[in-house]
Amino acid sequence: MLRLEVPHIDDPGAGARTIPDIVPQRQRRGQENDHHDHHHQHDRCATHRPDRGETTMSDHPRLVSRRDVLRTSAAAASAATIGTATGFVAPAAADPVKIRYATGGGIGPNEMETIVFLDHLKQNVLKNYGKAYTLDMTFTRGTPEAATLLASGQVDLATLSFSAFATMIAKNALPGGMTIVSDNYQDGHPGNATNTFFVPNDSPIKSVADLKGKKVGINAFGSAVDLVLRVVLKKNGLDPRRDVQIVEVSFPNMAPAIREKRVDCGVLVIPFLPTEAAKGDLRPLFTGGDAFGPSSVIFQVASNAFLKSNQAAVKAFLADYVDGLAWYYDPANRAKAIELIADFTKSPKPVLESYFATPRDYYRDIKGCVPAAAIQKPIDAMLEEKLIDQRVDVSKYLDLSLLPFPCAT
Repeated sequence: MLRLEVPHIDDPGAGARTIPDIVPQRQRRGQENDHHDHHHQHDRCATHRPDRGETTMSDHPRLVSRRDVLRTSAAAASAATIGTATGFVAPAAADPVKIRYATGGGIGPNEMETIVFLDHLKQNVLKNYGKAYTLDMTFTRGTPEAATLLASGQVDLATLSFSAFATMIAKNALPGGMTIVSDNYQDGHPGNATNTFFVPNDSPIKSVADLKGKKVGINAFGSAVDLVLRVVLKKNGLDPRRDVQIVEVSFPNMAPAIREKRVDCGVLVIPFLPTEAAKGDLRPLFTGGDAFGPSSVIFQVASNAFLKSNQAAVKAFLADYVDGLAWYYDPANRAKAIELIADFTKSPKPVLESYFATPRDYYRDIKGCVPAAAIQKPIDAMLEEKLIDQRVDVSKYLDLSLLPFPCAT
């Protein structure tokens, strides 16, 4: 099977390595993703093949190639009919279109499609599900794997990071191309949570310049936070290849690694960010906003071939996605929303209450809109870092006209 790799930024032997006692290369599995939630369970729609390490969530289970998917989760909840926001209802179809979807490695609030399409919402909120389309959702390790599934024709839509997207475009990896159709979440917005690099309170590191000769933890080479680190280091006169040692640490293990001094500095993302920061023994050093300002980290893309043949189904899917966002952000639904997410992710309700859909959460446009500039800036940084060999003009691949509400230009 074709496997698309987001290239490592580091040259071999340039100081980048994996810390074996934290996250061995062959044991990383779901922890090397671009996102972070690590709770996985199976619901009645999940199909698991223990001989191949595969799990898919689908109304019509299917098999995918070995190592394509991780153990995953889904949850069902009791029903209470709720109104929706868009009012868009697709014409009934004799046979709903099956949309094969690859997640970007996250689960729960940091990747909203994983909770928008839970059974409770399918039954009570999403007007088009089961009529215009059904969803075959594959949970991946991260956006590079989602990109591989998209490039090999095994899925039709996917959540991609800007780095995975730009790599696919630069390599012309998907015959016929692809289109960005909706945002997922954005980082670096003033007044909202932002991915943050921390040091211990008692650390002598007081500025980015003090990281020279130190060990810094990120989740995976070539990930969004890896690029943030390198841009901020360069802005402060440090060479990422020579002046610091960058190591891979899974997101669930990052805070313990910082506290135990296995790394001098490490990045925390939601859902770990609010919980670990609240303990008071870690000090922020810099953020994703320091690198790019407001920027889109992950977004939804569709294969152009699938979009051409199934535009109505994609439009119905996006209408339901936006209705799902509106439902989760409606204060009237908060108790039920927290219950659903807690059941799905196995996260404590008080933790979810502390940040989800508040200013302590990532910024999300609840209409699914994203400006081209929010994706362009980090991709241009990829070109500067020689991760891609040509400029990618995001505006040529962005089409938000299928969303139910107009987006500001």
